[in-house]
Amino acid sequence: MATERMRARNPLTGIEDYEFEVSPRAAVRAACEAIRAAQPAWQALGVDGRAAALRALAGAFESHAADLFAALSADTGRHRIAKVEAGAVQGMIAHALANAPRVLAPDPDRPAVVPGIVGHRQLVPYPVVGVIAPWNFPVVLSMIDTIPALVAGCGVVLKPSEVTPRYVEPLRRIFAAVPEVDAVFRVVLGPGSTGADLVDHADAIVCTGSVRTGRIVAEHAARRFIPAFLELGGKDPVIVTRSADLERAATAVLRASILASGQACQSLERVYVDRAVYEPFMQRLLEKARGVKTTAEDPHGQVGPFIMARQAEIVREHLADAVARGARVELGGRIIERGGVWAEVTVLTGVTHAMKVMTEETFGPVIPVMPYDTLDDAIRLANDGDYGLSANVIAGTEAEALAIAERLDAGFVSINEISMSSFVMDYEWESFRFSGLGRSRMGPSGIARYLRVKAIVTSRNPPGDVSTMADR
Repeated sequence: MATERMRARNPLTGIEDYEFEVSPRAAVRAACEAIRAAQPAWQALGVDGRAAALRALAGAFESHAADLFAALSADTGRHRIAKVEAGAVQGMIAHALANAPRVLAPDPDRPAVVPGIVGHRQLVPYPVVGVIAPWNFPVVLSMIDTIPALVAGCGVVLKPSEVTPRYVEPLRRIFAAVPEVDAVFRVVLGPGSTGADLVDHADAIVCTGSVRTGRIVAEHAARRFIPAFLELGGKDPVIVTRSADLERAATAVLRASILASGQACQSLERVYVDRAVYEPFMQRLLEKARGVKTTAEDPHGQVGPFIMARQAEIVREHLADAVARGARVELGGRIIERGGVWAEVTVLTGVTHAMKVMTEETFGPVIPVMPYDTLDDAIRLANDGDYGLSANVIAGTEAEALAIAERLDAGFVSINEISMSSFVMDYEWESFRFSGLGRSRMGPSGIARYLRVKAIVTSRNPPGDVSTMADR
């Protein structure tokens, strides 16, 4: 049978300049079988042994950072963010290892309610965790699940996005530098069907992606009775109150809307501003946004290309729908095609929840701004829709912001800053509604979710005789 190959597009040039071999179903099965065979030895190293190996892995990431950055930059068309990504894994490892002793501590026997009975928990890692990673932050969103699973004692098979495959080769070299970890880590490459093959052979599955993809993965995993941990899309709102520092609010809104060209699940996609301060807020926002350039216009610009060209069509569709329904383009609005595809920073007013740009995930540098009359209105609007990933509040006092945050239907709420879920990993939180499923990937739960709990219960009572079992 001929080997199937795929080509990947360069986001800056638009040219398909990279080719890779698709892992056939038999290769996915073989990868899972190899990891399943190697995983008991990895588990047997214990917390200290695995920690030592993972610290060595952190060193390998540091040693190979230049190669990883070059491949990642070609995958994403980004420079600064690619450099941050390439250097981020050491921090992930340190964070996971800091939580490991508490999560993985031995559980002593404790008495049951029934006299003479004692028992304890045994934490049993899933042998093979399948990780299906997306294209928008390829390294970070591959390793954010891989590292905790390895700390827990699992083996990992990673299926990266076929849109961004270049980083895989340096990633393989990094893992190969630490044989103990390399024995329990494999990468398989290919389209969605390769991900489906991975669900067929893994013992647990993690998927970061769209709601559509997540639903397919969840249904497939349910047929196999394996857990699926899903990290999906968002339509994150911010509420700006009349007491807020408007300069701070405008800066935060702009930054959170255009970072990574809006191609992040926690990107800011809806802005609700108290009508009393709407006009001065808009003046500040537009003044700041006018200074932002794409890298198509200026190599030092702040907005890079779309990693996946099809995403530009979604942005174009959302803008056209908004304008057709009465929205005004205050700034931007153009899709720039120069080999790669870019979207200008776009600010919309006159928006309503009848428009796709306010209800569906846009995933581009688009900022729709809507005034509200009461806080009840703002909270109702922020809670409207299918998503509940994260939300944001900017208010004059922390007490005011906290009161609003407690009423927002989202898993993570940032106060007086926006999108803190992208860099704060200390606190457990779960995605609400269609934004995900399963235990938190953050905090101690990020390790604990890869462990099954077994109860081992001992009777210390003297043996009974047959008469104690007779019906009376």
